[in-house]
Amino acid sequence: MMIEYNVSDHWSDDDPDWLKSLVSSFYRRHEVSTVLPLTVIVEEIVEWLHLASGVDAWKKFANRNSLCLDLDESIGVVGPALRASVAGPLAVFRASLLRLTGGAGAVLAQPPGTRTDVVWTDVVDAAQDLLAVLDADEAAGASWDDLVAVARDRSLKGREYRPIADLLFDQSRRRGHDAEGMFRFLASLLAFGPSSEGFPFGQKDVPIEERIAQARAIVSTAPEVEPIVVWLGYQGRAFPQLSAGRISFMDAHWHVPNARPEGQDFEYKAELWELVQNDTLFTVASRIDEESEVDFLVRVDLGETTVAGAATRAVDAVNTILNVSIHNAGGIHPHLAQHAVLRSGRLGPWSFRGPRWGSTGFPDDSYGAGLTAEAIEMHGPRIAEALSREELPRFLAAALEVQTSADHPLSRDMALRRPSEADIRSVIPLADRVVQHVAAHAALGPQDAFGLLGQRWPHVRWATDVQRAVHKCLLGGTQQRQLQDELTREWFASGPSSPWILFVADRVEDLLSLCRIESERAWIARMLHSVSDIAAYRELIHVYTDEGRVLEARRGRVRNALAHGNPASFAVVESVRDYAQFLSGAALQLGLESYVRGTKAALVLAERTEEYSAMQSGQDAATHWRSWLAAQTDGA
Repeated sequence: MMIEYNVSDHWSDDDPDWLKSLVSSFYRRHEVSTVLPLTVIVEEIVEWLHLASGVDAWKKFANRNSLCLDLDESIGVVGPALRASVAGPLAVFRASLLRLTGGAGAVLAQPPGTRTDVVWTDVVDAAQDLLAVLDADEAAGASWDDLVAVARDRSLKGREYRPIADLLFDQSRRRGHDAEGMFRFLASLLAFGPSSEGFPFGQKDVPIEERIAQARAIVSTAPEVEPIVVWLGYQGRAFPQLSAGRISFMDAHWHVPNARPEGQDFEYKAELWELVQNDTLFTVASRIDEESEVDFLVRVDLGETTVAGAATRAVDAVNTILNVSIHNAGGIHPHLAQHAVLRSGRLGPWSFRGPRWGSTGFPDDSYGAGLTAEAIEMHGPRIAEALSREELPRFLAAALEVQTSADHPLSRDMALRRPSEADIRSVIPLADRVVQHVAAHAALGPQDAFGLLGQRWPHVRWATDVQRAVHKCLLGGTQQRQLQDELTREWFASGPSSPWILFVADRVEDLLSLCRIESERAWIARMLHSVSDIAAYRELIHVYTDEGRVLEARRGRVRNALAHGNPASFAVVESVRDYAQFLSGAALQLGLESYVRGTKAALVLAERTEEYSAMQSGQDAATHWRSWLAAQTDGA
């Protein structure tokens, strides 16, 4: 099984480093990238074209400028092969978007549903054409070629592979593939060679170029379209039996035992037996002292489609019934415990979700469960019938999503649950509010406070990334256990003998000798060396300054979108969350610091550290801290 820093120890001396880099680039557990894949930002613009409303949407220059900045950033990291593949539709889309953003204010103020002017429809059509090209087999193959080229180019010193891998992942997802599974399989194929038995062990004698060609064929092949049925197992009580359209609710306590050949007949019995015959899925109690894993089942027939995201699509359909029902009549959301997918009648992907994670803090809320059951019985059939005819229309889906978010804070199932997407979305406006409060404390305008805080981002980002680089070196999987243990003890020591910057400067070669992440090696080396190389530091600061400019524009757009009900996809929100939390955290820390010191908050917000000032004047970090340490020693 592939893990980030050590795919396996099977690599021979003849295996090239670029192949190891390519394999490790499929690892998906890195921190969230701030650069949006081209597909994500184009889809975000489409959502704004359809749903964003009022003067706080398109008429506001900051929002238009932010969307354009994000688009330019995403285009800037597209590889040459894909750039050539989508050049025509991309140029048309950019030109039509510029015509819209530079258009008359009266047009930009038009609300959703009335945007029929050609300046609007041209952008929508161009965006859909571009997305269609990006979703095509040829574009997926081009992204693959770009990813291989980046891995082969060992002169690169950044994380150039990351935006390309992120885009390829999103292309695969949009095309209907199981992107997570595909990336795992590609890593196995390239690292171990193809195998008829599956990974991790394949045919090691298969030439590398043949593996690359096979991987490209997989990436650029359209997914299979077949009959897909999803079974969902929920925990909850007193739910009715209901069948309408393509959705059926069933009592698990009766249907699962009767799914056995000798049991009573019922619709879809053969399907359920396919799932439960091995006593792995959807087990129910047979004795009074046992607990069932599920209490009721929901069958969702997705028709002829691809398997990718099938469970999510089925859950979305059921949630439409649940959300409308609970909004109208009250109740609690049942806990989704398990799901299974049938592909052409055969068991496909399935999953356990653990015991009641994310559920209400009152798992025995019989009254709430009863309310939900009555609500589903009242509203479910008509909704299910409508969903079997067509998907929920865009505006109604958006309205339901917003209403559900508005209902949730005061709902019965708020207690003791994991953060939802709605919770994470709330971070952005709340972080904005923190900064505004601190700005008021400092007698500054909010924009002035945001500007002062934003100036801190490049240097703080640099220091944080240096620490991340150290952590990636110390992750493990090395045969140099003694050196790894020594460096780990020194790095995590509660009372270090010198500043951490000097640890990095003094042990940089030892750290790099432990590094197992080939796709990140060049970036890690660049970060570690930057503590002693002022030119490398300045290059990075330039990159982080540009990044901060884009993030600040995106943060403002997302904050306004969340406040005024305009589109803000979760991927975009997540990409700016760290930056928003940095601003609010820094503001609160500096505000409290001014209070403790009895100093004017405006002065503290404008202050810079000695390290920052020294590096701005041309001194590298290691030299600064060596001078500081010497002064401390002399003073003692």
